Amino acid sequence: MSDNMNVRNSEVMSFDIGKTVNYWLESAVYDLETGKSLLESKKFPYALFFAHLAIEKVLKAIVVKQTSEHAPYTHSLVLLAKKANIEMTEEMLDQLAEYMEFHIEARYPDEKKDFYKKCTEEFTRKKIAEMDKVYKWLTQKLGT
Repeated sequence: MSDNMNVRNSEVMSFDIGKTVNYWLESAVYDLETGKSLLESKKFPYALFFAHLAIEKVLKAIVVKQTSEHAPYTHSLVLLAKKANIEMTEEMLDQLAEYMEFHIEARYPDEKKDFYKKCTEEFTRKKIAEMDKVYKWLTQKLGT
């Protein structure tokens, strides 16, 4: 029994780092494109939600590359940034914390009403542009 557990543990521990990084990156590209498409379709809360996902997935790719471990099961951009061990200013960490609102409030009904009112076209375009810059900065840190 313990031999089988050791085999299973080693299978879980070994994974293709490059393939996993590419998985997160390809998914991030798709999500960012989806977010921009939703912006043009005037689906503002969901545009922000998908832009958040794109940043989350790039951060997960960086975590995998930096640590040679699977990324943690979290949507917290700040936690992922810290786990990725990349040097970021407090301002950037604050931005990541702000973007968490786009993940949480776009998904949970109790929060939606106020959030939807906040998501004007002007607000959403501004935030998507900011998030696009963060996304590009992060992909440069990854070396892609």
